[in-house]
Amino acid sequence: MFTYLRRRLRNSALLLLMASVLCFGLVVAAPGNVAQLIAELRFPGASKAMVDQVAQELGLNDPVPVRYWHWLQGVVQGDFGVAYITGEDVGEAIRNRIPTTMKLILGGSIVTIVLSAAMGLIGAAWPGRFPDHIVRVLALLGASTPVFFGGAVLILIFAVNLRWLPSFGDSSILSWILPSIAMAAPSAAVLSRVLRIGISEAMTRPYALTARAKGFPVLHIMLRDALPNAVPAYVSALGNMIGSMTIGAIIVEPLFALHGIGELFVSGVRTRDFMVMQACLLTFVLYVSLVNLVADLLMIAADPKLRRQVA
Repeated sequence: MFTYLRRRLRNSALLLLMASVLCFGLVVAAPGNVAQLIAELRFPGASKAMVDQVAQELGLNDPVPVRYWHWLQGVVQGDFGVAYITGEDVGEAIRNRIPTTMKLILGGSIVTIVLSAAMGLIGAAWPGRFPDHIVRVLALLGASTPVFFGGAVLILIFAVNLRWLPSFGDSSILSWILPSIAMAAPSAAVLSRVLRIGISEAMTRPYALTARAKGFPVLHIMLRDALPNAVPAYVSALGNMIGSMTIGAIIVEPLFALHGIGELFVSGVRTRDFMVMQACLLTFVLYVSLVNLVADLLMIAADPKLRRQVA
C-alpha cells in the first residue's frame, strides 16, 4: 500500500510539473500584446515608450524559458506573482477565495451523492417499471442540461418567482442551496446510471441468485450483496465528477455572484491577466490530482481485489 501511495505521489508531482508547463505555455501563446493592454489601462493613450517600460517592468522581454523558470521558482515557494491589472498578490487572492470554492464543491458533492444514490437505488429496486422510467428521464435531462442553463432556471423559479431562496452572495446557508444543486445536477445524473447499472449487474451474479432462491427479500439482497460490489465503480466515477466540478465552479460562481477561484479565473480571462490565469489553472490541476488520489485510495479500501493487487 505504501509503495502504491509513493508511486502515485511521484506521478502526481510529474503531472503537476507537466501541467505547469502547459499552463504557462498556453497563456504565453495567447494572441495580443499584454504590455500594451496593461499600459493603456494604467495610462490611457499610452505611448510606445510607456508600453516598452511596462514590458520591461514585468519581464515580458525575457526569453520564455527564463520567464517560466522565474515563475516556477515563485510557485514552489507559494508566490504566484502579482496581478498585472489590479496589482494584487495572486497567491493571497487565491487563498482568500479557496474557502468559497471549497464550500461550493462540498455542497455540490453532498447533493451529488444524495441525489445519485437515491435515483440509482430507486431505479435498481424497480427495474423496468414506472419509477425506473421516471429516474431514467430525470437522469437524461440532468446530464444533457448545461450548468449555466440549469442555474438560470433555478434562479428564475426559486429566487425570482417563488422567492424562497437567495440568488446571489454567501450571506447564509440558504445561499448555497441553488448553487450546489446547479453544480450537482449533471454529475448526479451520470452517477445515478453508474450505480443503477452496477447494482443491476450484481443482481445477476450467482451469489444474488442464490440469495433469491433462499427466499431473501430483493431489497435485502440489493443492499447487502449487490450494493457493496457496485461501490468501487461508483467511487471511481464520483472522484472524476468531483474533480470536474472546477469547470462547474467557473460557470456557477459568476452566475450566483460567489467570489471564488472560478470567478477569479473568469476575471483574469476577461482582462487578459496572465498571472491570474496561470495560477488558477495550476490550482485546478492540483485539486483534480488530489481528488483522484483520494478516490483511488477509497476505491482500494472498498474493493478487496484491488487491496490484494497493491499490497
